[in-house]
Amino acid sequence: MYLVKAKPDFAAKRVEYLYEAFQQNKKCDTLFAVRGREIHAHLVVLMACSEIFMKKENLLNDVFSDYDDEVIDAILKYCYTGEINIGDKHRKKLLELANRLEVNIPPQFKTVNKSNCLNVLKSTADSELLRKAMDLTLGNFETLHKTKDFLNLPVFNVNEILKSNYLNVPSEEDVFNAVKLWVNHDNANRKSDLAQLMRSVRLSLLPLEFIVNEVMTFCLSCAECMTTIRQEIINKNDKSFVPRETPRRIIQKMALVGGSNLDEANTIDIFDELKNSWSLSKNIGINKYYFASVLMGDWILIIGGKNSSWRTLTSVEQQHWGLGDERRSIVGGSLWA
Repeated sequence: MYLVKAKPDFAAKRVEYLYEAFQQNKKCDTLFAVRGREIHAHLVVLMACSEIFMKKENLLNDVFSDYDDEVIDAILKYCYTGEINIGDKHRKKLLELANRLEVNIPPQFKTVNKSNCLNVLKSTADSELLRKAMDLTLGNFETLHKTKDFLNLPVFNVNEILKSNYLNVPSEEDVFNAVKLWVNHDNANRKSDLAQLMRSVRLSLLPLEFIVNEVMTFCLSCAECMTTIRQEIINKNDKSFVPRETPRRIIQKMALVGGSNLDEANTIDIFDELKNSWSLSKNIGINKYYFASVLMGDWILIIGGKNSSWRTLTSVEQQHWGLGDERRSIVGGSLWA
């Protein structure tokens, strides 16, 4: 009995061949006519993504006719390669078409949250999703850097995270410990990345004892790292030396609750420091002013106030703040996060 095991890239190369054949209209056995454009494809490939493609061609032609060419091309490419690359302008339409065709688009393409943000960072080209994923990663790094998803990130993503000014960590020691965890997860293949990642660790913010006992011990095999570490030790022993590195900045958001104009007093507006812009976040649900607002957990309680007739109100409205683990506090009628 003989057993032959294919190389790891065996299936990937077959998929690549099929996609090239699709692009060149080779051996295609199904046809879609969309606004005068003929689209040829391989039925067996499409059926592997959804049984909808087994239905009559005329029905599918009608479905496709509701969408731009960019959306159609993106869904067909996904059926062949499993990859999605489409601009923000067409993202919603792609999700809509995928739903109608019962094609299962990966969840990380649809939404970003704390549980999938690290996977989104390495798997999508959508600029809006990438921004949201990075914001969540930076804001929740203290817990996320210990997860398997972080340990499986490529070095490019890890470096982009660690060098950010907005990395939300209690101290720079946590940044070094994250580097140590990531490298040790596959030390044989990742030790060559150590120098690159250590450039993102702000050594001047670390205590001298920690540098000597922890950083130097871990980086002994990296010549570039050791040169930098020794210079930092010299700097720390020079009382006149002024470090140029600055501490990380905590990502802050401010919520402005209500206002003095009753036509616009039923909103919660959010200022995002990263974007340097305001955006309308939520609707209070009732027009009133002269109220108190209190933060309890992830909820803003909007208490009392007066309505347009100057009648004193005793109602309490509850709105979800929804900033997860980000740091926040409340002062008066405005909320700092």
